[in-house]
Amino acid sequence: MPGRNLYLHEQIDIVGEGAMRYMEHTAGFNAGAAADRGLELVGTWYTMGSTGRWPQVVNLWECVEGWSGWRRLMEATNLRRTQNPALNDWWQEALKTRTGGFDRLLGAAPGCPSLAELRTSGVSGSVFLHEISEVRPGASLDYLAAVRESRVPLLADYGYALVGLYEVLLTDVEVVTIWATDPAGHEALMRAADDGRDERFARWHEHARAAGRNRWREELMTPYPDTLLSRGDSL
Repeated sequence: MPGRNLYLHEQIDIVGEGAMRYMEHTAGFNAGAAADRGLELVGTWYTMGSTGRWPQVVNLWECVEGWSGWRRLMEATNLRRTQNPALNDWWQEALKTRTGGFDRLLGAAPGCPSLAELRTSGVSGSVFLHEISEVRPGASLDYLAAVRESRVPLLADYGYALVGLYEVLLTDVEVVTIWATDPAGHEALMRAADDGRDERFARWHEHARAAGRNRWREELMTPYPDTLLSRGDSL
């Protein structure tokens, strides 16, 4: 897929009540100085503990200029890390509120909005649906095409806006999707899916399995208020 956007997806293990402080620190990251302009923040969220691992923060960054940005990021934050004072200062402060994490390199699937398109369209939410699912080896793009065809219009009817459709690179068995909504939209969707009155949910799961999905796992996230996709609701 030539010319597609690339993303860095981070799941961060947080120390105690440090999620807000870490998200604030992330939102203030100077990518020009510390990452050689290789990154731009899409969003930083904390995982709702009633739905997933906690305390945890999820970050999503778009690589500026695709593979060129990824190379600059790799060089600035890994190969030259000890020679990068801006990154070292940021890292030392971050260690006060995090212990580690797990990162993924993502590639945008067809239909995935870019950061510029998210800005233009005004997509925002106070609740975000975050999916990391397992697919049959090599079926990532087939599954994400099924999401674009069937799940995007279904979730839109319940007040969900697509943030991203991502193939996980450096493996061939994972995908990530992210959606923006609010508590009312989430309640409406869960009620309809649970009571079976909207048959499209059952059809979607059949379609997803046929397209290569083996297992799915979703959780809810809340964004840091002072970020692009947040509606600014209080935390």
